[in-house]
Amino acid sequence: MSHIYKKVKDQLALLEKIETIIPGYRGYKEKELRRESDKIIRDYLFRVMTEAKNNFDESLISVVEAERTELFNTLNRIAAIMDRVAEKIHHAGYGYSGFFDAIKIRENELDSLIKFDYTLIENVNMLLQKCKELKALADERDFEAYRKKLDEIRKMLDELSAAILSRENLIRGV
Repeated sequence: MSHIYKKVKDQLALLEKIETIIPGYRGYKEKELRRESDKIIRDYLFRVMTEAKNNFDESLISVVEAERTELFNTLNRIAAIMDRVAEKIHHAGYGYSGFFDAIKIRENELDSLIKFDYTLIENVNMLLQKCKELKALADERDFEAYRKKLDEIRKMLDELSAAILSRENLIRGV
């Protein structure tokens, strides 16, 4: 987590480095760097979720070709959940609080958001792996194992959705 923050900070232009020395500006800039780090992590999470969804969607071809209509409703529900989770990640709040907002987001809270998002990386990468396995099972026409893998993916999506809600609550101070 901190290596991403340090990388962003190291890439500041000379003028920005000078501005971090100006009294009062440094705290503002530090917050912006933390927000940028958080955004980089969330963008990565969204890209992995998109890849997972693509693998999931590709598995549907084999299901349709095999005319496994009993799976269609489950697949539609999981696809909708996956889209919702991906969009929540993509459009998640980034820890901004305006001057007059009742809830202020401080540096340590921004760091907590970055850590929280960083822990989601492992979960999203596991989801991607499960979706790749799902696609392979569909290609092999092993629909019994495919159905079990769908259950695993559904549980993972429920956990991700709950984690994202926890993140939103962290931002709101709830």
